[in-house]
Amino acid sequence: MTAAPTYIQVLLPVKLRWIPTYRADMPLQAGRRVCVELGRRRYDGVVWRTLERPDLPPERIQPIVAVQDELPRVTAEELRFWEFLSDYYLCTLGEVYKAAYPLLKLRSEQTAADILARLQQRLARKEEQLAGRHGERVMQRLSAERDALQAQLAACRAQSGSADKPGRPAPGKPLVLTAAGRREAYLPALREALAAGRQALVLTPEIAFCDRLEALLAPEFGQQLLVFHSGKTPVRRRAAAESLRSGSPAIVLGTRSALFLPYRDLGLVVVDEEQDAAYKQTDPAPRYHGRDAAVALAGIHGARVLLGAAVPSLETLLNVRLGKYDLADGPAAAPRAEVIDLAAERRKNGLVGTFSRKLIDAVRRTDGPVVLLRGWEKPEPLQDEIAALFPDRSIRVLTLSALKREGASGAALLAVLQADALVSRDDFRADERAAQIVGTLCQFAPRVIVQTAVPARFDAARGTDALLDERRQFGFPPYTRLVEFRRQGSGEVVERHFLPRDRSLAARKAALAAALPTGTYPDVDPLD
Repeated sequence: MTAAPTYIQVLLPVKLRWIPTYRADMPLQAGRRVCVELGRRRYDGVVWRTLERPDLPPERIQPIVAVQDELPRVTAEELRFWEFLSDYYLCTLGEVYKAAYPLLKLRSEQTAADILARLQQRLARKEEQLAGRHGERVMQRLSAERDALQAQLAACRAQSGSADKPGRPAPGKPLVLTAAGRREAYLPALREALAAGRQALVLTPEIAFCDRLEALLAPEFGQQLLVFHSGKTPVRRRAAAESLRSGSPAIVLGTRSALFLPYRDLGLVVVDEEQDAAYKQTDPAPRYHGRDAAVALAGIHGARVLLGAAVPSLETLLNVRLGKYDLADGPAAAPRAEVIDLAAERRKNGLVGTFSRKLIDAVRRTDGPVVLLRGWEKPEPLQDEIAALFPDRSIRVLTLSALKREGASGAALLAVLQADALVSRDDFRADERAAQIVGTLCQFAPRVIVQTAVPARFDAARGTDALLDERRQFGFPPYTRLVEFRRQGSGEVVERHFLPRDRSLAARKAALAAALPTGTYPDVDPLD
């Protein structure tokens, strides 16, 4: 008697507003990997769910091509995380799957599957040899070789098919750290996670921050520290994924792509520089925010959350106000820079080209390295100005992104020639960005000078409480949620919708997604 077919929905790494249904000859649980056909193309898919009744006539439902047991299963926690990203950021599950398992990652997994197949073939040949007649010494050697192959095979299978661990309730509220030594404060929490046999994630906005944190963490945690970002080779990244999949206690240090790794028992999530705009994915979908996605991932796993920033985002500070987050040691004093008003200096003939006379004097009086940050200035004319004004000094000129990447090499003075260029847009987020930029700069040098045409924007005396009150008065985020419709290709904003931050939010977002104009895409919580 033929067994009744099983009907399953299968996620494919393509943008589909629906989840295709297929037929299988055996029960398949969510997370199993299968090969299927769609539109005459074959795809590596993931079983999303089993259907009691198919949503199509059975004769119209295609069978799967194959079950891919050689590929690791996707965990229940991964699937829940994908669903959160799809629902909140108004994209398809297929787009999330493609981000989580890009082509290079799939090829890397196939390489691991090929290794598994070769081990099985070698073991079969070794068993055939053992079945023959041999002397005692040869039999001992063949037996030892067989045992070694069996051990390798068992290790590979354990990595690709270890059981999901049950989720745990989140241990308290996220904790916000603002003190100067906050990175050192990560260490005891990381030790505690490893001692409990759990895994930890330390997220950074850019590779440069990864490199600096690696210098802090590597001496302490050695081989238990797994660094994961686009600068690492596919082999290194696959090894990190396999280590996590096996359930081994480990610390992952990475950029936002590390959110998609197959954690088995995540006990701690640290988001360093949580205010940094680089956490926001712009293209392609899912256009998620790494900090908010990390907090959601921690909730799925029952993991503790630490958020670190010299000047936290207003979103985080509002959560502190509302009692959703805790602030360690009370509010820290905002980092301060010396502000030079370019308009005032111009009125009193206090400018020499790009430089104010105040900045020229500060550079000449500084004992130690000086780093200048340029904005709109062209490099070649600027170097000519520097050579004329400071003929006896070697001065580094960097952009903000280069500063984050390379550091300031022990600079005694860090000066911004035109700070307004770093804010990029004059919108409701400009004052918040300015405060956060100053906070970032103050981490690189003991003295920071900012030249600006809008001095009030960079004045630390205007605290975050005032900024939050202003946002509430005008109905701007974080008191509302912003959804923009942007034109495909150019990214031009076509429509902006400020939605109430209440129980109606999900329904309102879904209604917006249903009314999306042709040729546009939604961007939830945009930062630029």
